[in-house]
Amino acid sequence: MSTTEIGLQNRTMAPGERDKSDENAFGLASVDHFALPTRNIAVMERFVREVLGGVPYYYAGFDETDRNMGRVPHIFIRVGNVLFQCTEVPEGEMTVSKDDENIAPHVAFKVTAKDLEANFERLKKIIPVSGPYRHRGIDCTTFYFMTPEGHKLEICTWEPYPEDKSLMMGAPGVGIMKWSDLVHDWPNVPGKSA
Repeated sequence: MSTTEIGLQNRTMAPGERDKSDENAFGLASVDHFALPTRNIAVMERFVREVLGGVPYYYAGFDETDRNMGRVPHIFIRVGNVLFQCTEVPEGEMTVSKDDENIAPHVAFKVTAKDLEANFERLKKIIPVSGPYRHRGIDCTTFYFMTPEGHKLEICTWEPYPEDKSLMMGAPGVGIMKWSDLVHDWPNVPGKSA
């Protein structure tokens, strides 16, 4: 069934409407946590603390009792009011890929306009970033980056942001960002991994 057959069309809201309501028919209020697989939990833990400002909350699977129970190493690190869960998958398939150009899955962190600019300036010194971008028909400004393994991350603001400090995503001469441009091997020298 196509979007035309079901009547979907572009929809926009007035600027500033993003936080006017948290109404949900089922009482779902916000994201509590999200989970990402990792092959190197030590690097991921350090990345979340040092790059995202994460605060350790709950770590499990590291002692003999947990190993005997079959619990794999996993961590919960608080980033703002959301828990960032990382679970080690030493064997088996991990769907994260540095060469995947799809926008999803990704995780977005909400900040003020001032903090968007500060984080963009801070992160572009240590890893590749793309943006900031404005999005057509919505009052959101954002930039994108990745973890060393290729998890896609975004920082966005719904506050007014100076147009002269951002690009219109998809505009002529701007285009759509490419995830492959954001590949890095942090904490080593930023740039494409060999």
